[in-house]
Amino acid sequence: MPDLTVDELVSRNKTVTTTHEPFPTFAEMAAIGADVPCLVVLTCIDPRCKPEYFLDVKPGEGVLVMRNIAGHVTPALNDILALDAFLTINEIMVVHHTDCGASHFTNDIIRQKMKERLPSHKEVDGIDFGGFQDLEQSVKDDLNILRSSPLVRKELADKAVGYVFDIKTGALSPVNG
Repeated sequence: MPDLTVDELVSRNKTVTTTHEPFPTFAEMAAIGADVPCLVVLTCIDPRCKPEYFLDVKPGEGVLVMRNIAGHVTPALNDILALDAFLTINEIMVVHHTDCGASHFTNDIIRQKMKERLPSHKEVDGIDFGGFQDLEQSVKDDLNILRSSPLVRKELADKAVGYVFDIKTGALSPVNG
Protein backbone atom coordinates (compact mmCIF):
# COMPACT_ATOMS: atom_id res chain seq x y z
CA MET A 1 0.00 0.00 0.00
CA PRO A 2 1.42 3.41 -0.92
CA ASP A 3 2.10 5.96 1.79
CA LEU A 4 -0.81 8.27 2.51
CA THR A 5 -0.35 12.01 2.28
CA VAL A 6 -1.88 14.80 4.33
CA ASP A 7 -3.78 15.93 1.23
CA GLU A 8 -5.38 12.49 0.92
CA LEU A 9 -6.43 12.52 4.56
CA VAL A 10 -7.92 15.99 4.21
CA SER A 11 -9.82 14.77 1.17
CA ARG A 12 -11.20 11.86 3.19
CA ASN A 13 -12.39 14.36 5.79
CA LYS A 14 -14.60 16.01 3.17
CA THR A 15 -16.40 12.68 2.81
CA VAL A 16 -16.72 12.28 6.57
CA THR A 17 -18.35 15.69 6.94
CA THR A 18 -21.26 14.58 4.75
CA THR A 19 -22.41 12.08 7.41
CA HIS A 20 -20.87 13.57 10.56
CA GLU A 21 -23.13 13.88 13.58
CA PRO A 22 -22.04 16.75 15.85
CA PHE A 23 -20.63 16.02 19.29
CA PRO A 24 -21.98 18.02 22.22
CA THR A 25 -19.93 20.88 23.61
CA PHE A 26 -18.98 20.90 27.31
CA ALA A 27 -21.73 23.49 27.90
CA GLU A 28 -24.30 21.30 26.17
CA MET A 29 -23.17 18.27 28.17
CA ALA A 30 -23.52 20.23 31.42
CA ALA A 31 -26.97 21.50 30.40
CA ILE A 32 -28.29 17.97 29.89
CA GLY A 33 -26.49 16.58 32.95
CA ALA A 34 -24.27 14.25 30.92
CA ASP A 35 -21.35 12.63 32.65
CA VAL A 36 -17.94 13.96 31.75
CA PRO A 37 -15.12 11.54 30.97
CA CYS A 38 -13.62 10.13 34.14
CA LEU A 39 -11.45 7.17 33.13
CA VAL A 40 -8.14 7.48 31.30
CA VAL A 41 -6.68 4.69 29.19
CA LEU A 42 -3.02 5.37 28.45
CA THR A 43 -1.59 3.20 25.73
CA CYS A 44 0.75 3.04 22.77
CA ILE A 45 0.47 5.00 19.55
CA ASP A 46 1.02 1.80 17.55
CA PRO A 47 -1.91 1.38 15.11
CA ARG A 48 -2.23 -2.29 16.13
CA CYS A 49 -3.07 -1.19 19.68
CA LYS A 50 -6.58 0.27 19.46
CA PRO A 51 -8.21 0.50 22.89
CA GLU A 52 -11.53 1.53 21.38
CA TYR A 53 -11.48 -1.92 19.75
CA PHE A 54 -9.94 -4.22 22.37
CA LEU A 55 -11.87 -2.60 25.24
CA ASP A 56 -15.03 -2.20 23.14
CA VAL A 57 -15.29 1.47 24.14
CA LYS A 58 -18.36 3.28 22.87
CA PRO A 59 -18.77 7.05 22.44
CA GLY A 60 -20.18 8.70 25.54
CA GLU A 61 -18.90 6.08 27.99
CA GLY A 62 -16.59 8.55 29.73
CA VAL A 63 -13.30 7.05 28.55
CA LEU A 64 -10.43 9.30 27.52
CA VAL A 65 -7.80 7.54 25.42
CA MET A 66 -4.28 8.94 25.55
CA ARG A 67 -1.55 7.58 23.30
CA ASN A 68 2.20 7.99 22.97
CA ILE A 69 5.21 5.82 22.21
CA ALA A 70 4.89 2.69 24.39
CA GLY A 71 2.05 4.22 26.42
CA HIS A 72 4.51 5.64 28.95
CA VAL A 73 3.34 7.81 31.83
CA THR A 74 6.13 10.40 31.91
CA PRO A 75 5.34 12.11 28.58
CA ALA A 76 1.62 12.04 29.45
CA LEU A 77 1.85 13.18 33.06
CA ASN A 78 1.12 16.87 32.45
CA ASP A 79 -1.97 15.92 30.44
CA ILE A 80 -3.16 13.54 33.16
CA LEU A 81 -2.72 16.25 35.80
CA ALA A 82 -4.60 18.83 33.72
CA LEU A 83 -7.44 16.43 32.96
CA ASP A 84 -7.72 15.46 36.60
CA ALA A 85 -7.82 19.11 37.69
CA PHE A 86 -10.43 19.96 35.03
CA LEU A 87 -12.61 16.84 34.97
CA THR A 88 -11.58 14.79 38.05
CA ILE A 89 -10.39 11.45 36.77
CA ASN A 90 -11.48 8.41 38.78
CA GLU A 91 -9.23 5.71 37.31
CA ILE A 92 -6.20 5.29 35.07
CA MET A 93 -5.54 2.18 33.03
CA VAL A 94 -2.00 1.81 31.65
CA VAL A 95 -1.88 -0.63 28.73
CA HIS A 96 1.30 -1.72 26.99
CA HIS A 97 1.27 -4.36 24.24
CA THR A 98 3.24 -7.27 22.88
CA ASP A 99 5.70 -6.61 20.04
CA CYS A 100 5.81 -2.91 20.89
CA GLY A 101 8.24 -0.97 18.72
CA ALA A 102 9.80 0.51 21.86
CA SER A 103 10.93 -2.99 22.83
CA HIS A 104 12.99 -3.11 19.62
CA PHE A 105 15.13 -0.04 20.29
CA THR A 106 17.22 1.42 23.08
CA ASN A 107 17.89 4.99 24.07
CA ASP A 108 21.42 4.58 22.71
CA ILE A 109 20.15 3.56 19.25
CA ILE A 110 17.84 6.58 19.04
CA ARG A 111 20.50 8.92 20.47
CA GLN A 112 22.99 7.76 17.83
CA LYS A 113 20.48 8.44 15.02
CA MET A 114 19.67 11.84 16.49
CA LYS A 115 23.37 12.74 16.75
CA GLU A 116 23.87 11.80 13.10
CA ARG A 117 21.10 14.24 12.16
CA LEU A 118 21.91 16.90 14.74
CA PRO A 119 25.61 16.59 15.66
CA SER A 120 25.77 19.90 17.50
CA HIS A 121 22.87 19.11 19.88
CA LYS A 122 24.43 17.46 22.93
CA GLU A 123 21.17 17.61 24.91
CA VAL A 124 20.15 14.45 23.05
CA ASP A 125 22.31 12.54 25.55
CA GLY A 126 19.87 13.33 28.37
CA ILE A 127 16.64 12.34 26.63
CA ASP A 128 14.78 9.15 27.52
CA PHE A 129 13.10 7.92 24.35
CA GLY A 130 11.09 5.20 26.10
CA GLY A 131 12.75 2.03 24.90
CA PHE A 132 12.41 -1.01 27.15
CA GLN A 133 13.38 -4.67 27.24
CA ASP A 134 10.92 -6.18 29.76
CA LEU A 135 7.26 -5.58 28.91
CA GLU A 136 5.73 -6.28 32.32
CA GLN A 137 8.46 -4.32 34.09
CA SER A 138 7.74 -1.38 31.79
CA VAL A 139 4.10 -1.37 32.94
CA LYS A 140 5.22 -1.65 36.58
CA ASP A 141 7.64 1.25 36.10
CA ASP A 142 4.87 3.43 34.66
CA LEU A 143 2.52 2.57 37.52
CA ASN A 144 5.30 3.46 39.96
CA ILE A 145 5.72 6.86 38.30
CA LEU A 146 2.01 7.57 38.81
CA ARG A 147 2.00 6.30 42.37
CA SER A 148 5.15 8.11 43.43
CA SER A 149 4.38 11.49 41.88
CA PRO A 150 3.55 14.07 44.55
CA LEU A 151 1.33 15.81 41.96
CA VAL A 152 -1.03 12.87 41.41
CA ARG A 153 -3.84 12.64 43.94
CA LYS A 154 -3.46 9.60 46.20
CA GLU A 155 -7.03 8.50 45.42
CA LEU A 156 -6.22 8.49 41.71
CA ALA A 157 -2.80 6.88 42.12
CA ASP A 158 -4.40 4.09 44.16
CA LYS A 159 -6.81 3.40 41.28
CA ALA A 160 -4.07 3.16 38.63
CA VAL A 161 -3.91 -0.31 37.10
CA GLY A 162 -1.72 -1.90 34.46
CA TYR A 163 -2.26 -4.44 31.69
CA VAL A 164 -0.51 -6.03 28.75
CA PHE A 165 -2.53 -6.34 25.54
CA ASP A 166 -1.59 -9.34 23.41
CA ILE A 167 -1.80 -8.27 19.75
CA LYS A 168 -2.17 -11.91 18.63
CA THR A 169 -4.95 -13.08 20.97
CA GLY A 170 -6.62 -9.76 21.80
CA ALA A 171 -6.46 -10.62 25.51
CA LEU A 172 -5.54 -8.34 28.36
CA SER A 173 -3.33 -9.64 31.16
CA PRO A 174 -3.16 -7.75 34.44
CA VAL A 175 0.22 -6.57 35.66
CA ASN A 176 0.53 -6.32 39.40
CA GLY A 177 2.80 -3.54 40.36
